[in-house]
Formats: sequence, structure tokens, C-alpha cells
Amino acid sequence: MQSKRIFFRASRAAAGMSGALFCLTGVAAAQDPAGFYKGKNVDIVVASPAGGGFDAYARIIARHIVKYMPGPPNFVIKNMPGAGARNATTYLADVAARDGTVILANQPGALVEPILGDAKQVFYKPLEFQYIGSAEAFTSLCLMRTDSPVKSYAELHEKEAIFGGDQIGSTTHDHTVMFRKLSGAKIKMITGYKGTSDLVLAIQRNEIEGFCGYAWSSLFARSPDLVNKGTTRIVNQIALTPHAAADKAGVPNAINFVKDPLNKKAMELIATVQEFGRPYLVHGAVPADRVAALRSAFDATMQDKDYIDEVVKARLEVSPRTGAQVHELLRRVLEAPKEVQERARWSITLE
Repeated sequence: MQSKRIFFRASRAAAGMSGALFCLTGVAAAQDPAGFYKGKNVDIVVASPAGGGFDAYARIIARHIVKYMPGPPNFVIKNMPGAGARNATTYLADVAARDGTVILANQPGALVEPILGDAKQVFYKPLEFQYIGSAEAFTSLCLMRTDSPVKSYAELHEKEAIFGGDQIGSTTHDHTVMFRKLSGAKIKMITGYKGTSDLVLAIQRNEIEGFCGYAWSSLFARSPDLVNKGTTRIVNQIALTPHAAADKAGVPNAINFVKDPLNKKAMELIATVQEFGRPYLVHGAVPADRVAALRSAFDATMQDKDYIDEVVKARLEVSPRTGAQVHELLRRVLEAPKEVQERARWSITLE
């Protein structure tokens, strides 16, 4: 970890020197977005492995946003998983080009890491990034095997079950620990799984009885047979606004199981993070006209019929947020009352 810190800090210094030279030349600054982006590659760095929901959205967006971008550039997907998306977020802050040719398709947990995780491991300031938009405000679920002795989320508060999870910072870890701490769910967790694909295999092999933090859209896009063929049942959802289909199916909202007022505010704070669930961002130094071009293209893509058709066909959901909305939701979390932040941080910390 020490060597990685040195690398990022050295890269930051180098980037600063390059930025100074860049400003002196004034060449790129004189180009309008169309002139700048023409023929260039724009990397969409996905802060998660290939095959998951974040990756799926990024690849669909890349196919359609090009229609609305001045230039246009070529969009290239690159996956950079690791450390609950901190690696990719630090890369954007310290290493990536600051000219609008690198977009990060991030996980929201990395952006609230300064208050909900280990601030000593965070070498970036989330509110200093510029937000392009979010592809989805998602609802997170807990799944349990149908042959588990525990048949419901309410019953999980009376009988213990074995759940799997990724590392801290991922929803599969954080939500599982949170349910145990804030509402008293009797969960024994096995950590170390790598993403939801790994957890799906674990539940299919009966290594675990359940796992949490799976977005509704990802479940029915990537692993619908888990539910449709009766391997698992959905035992809860967590959302500020409950998912319509989950509500119709009678899936309870985990927030309603929390009795202590401060605990409830802490869970609601974590649920707010899902409201900007799949954010796209660039470095704070990217020129304003390029940010405006990216935002305009992103917003147009979210309304594009072909994009919507492909998202629906992939069994994903269309519930975007603008860049301004993402920034405001994030600000609300990062500037929440200290006692709520502290309780929320405690709730996702495995002890």
C-alpha cells in the first residue's frame, strides 16, 4: 500500500507540472469541444470487473453517447476494479488525463469513503470532481436460498444465517454488516468474495445462504434465474423510495425494521447514496466547455430511444440523474450531521 501511495503522489506532482506547461501553451484551451474531441479516444474507466451491472451500463452508454458528442471521439471501455473502487477513483484524481478524455464510471461507495470508510486511505476530495450524470438510481436487495431454514427478513432477526460479502466499500459487504448492526439481523458473514458474480456462484453452490447489496436491475439483467427458477427469494430492499416492482411483490423495506431513530437516519443516509448509484465523473480540472459537452451528451443519451430500448432489452432500468443532481445528493451525504455520519460509518464497519 505504501508503494501505491508514493506512486499516486509522484503522479500527482508530475500531473501538476504537466498542467502548468499545458496552461502555458494554451493550445488545447483554444480548441472548442468539437475540435478537441475530433478523432480522439475517450476512456470510460469502469471501477468494477467486467460482467456486472456497472460494466453493462457503461458499454451501452458508450455505444450511444457518441451520437451526441462533438467531434466525435471514440469511446473505449477499460475496467479497473479494486479496493471498493478507491483504486479507480484515486487514478482519476492523480494519474488520469485532466483534459476530458477520461471518464470514470464509479461505484458510489468510493465517493462517500471519506465519511463512511477509512479517511486515511482516501487521497481525493469527492466534491472536487465534476459529475456528468448517473445512469441509474438503484434499489439494493438481499437474496436468500429458498431451502434456507430462515424464510424471511423478519425471521432473520430470530434465526442466524450465513451470508457472503465482498470487501468493505462494496454494497455486498456494507449493507450486510449494516443490517446486522442497525436492525439486529442475525447474520454470520463470510467475506472475500470478488463481486456479485462470485457471490451468485457461491449461493448456487450452497456455500452461503444469502447475500445483500445486489441491485434490482443487475439481478434481473445478470442472474434472473436465481429468482425465476426458485433458487432464491428476495427478502428485503433498501431504498428511500421503495422499488415499485419489489413493493408489488411484497418485498419489505429494511429501513422499516430499524427502531432506534438515529439508526434509522444512518440507514437512510446510506440509502441516499443509492440515489446516485451509477455515477459518471471527470477530474475537476477538465475545462468547463468540455464538461458541458459531456453533460449534454450524457443527458441526451439517457433520453435516446435506442439507448432506452437496449437498456430495457438488457433488463436494466432507466432512472438517470443529471450531473447537478449527483453533486447535490453527494453533498447532502458528505455534509450530513456528524452524529448521523458517525453512526452510519459504525454500521458498515465489520468488528
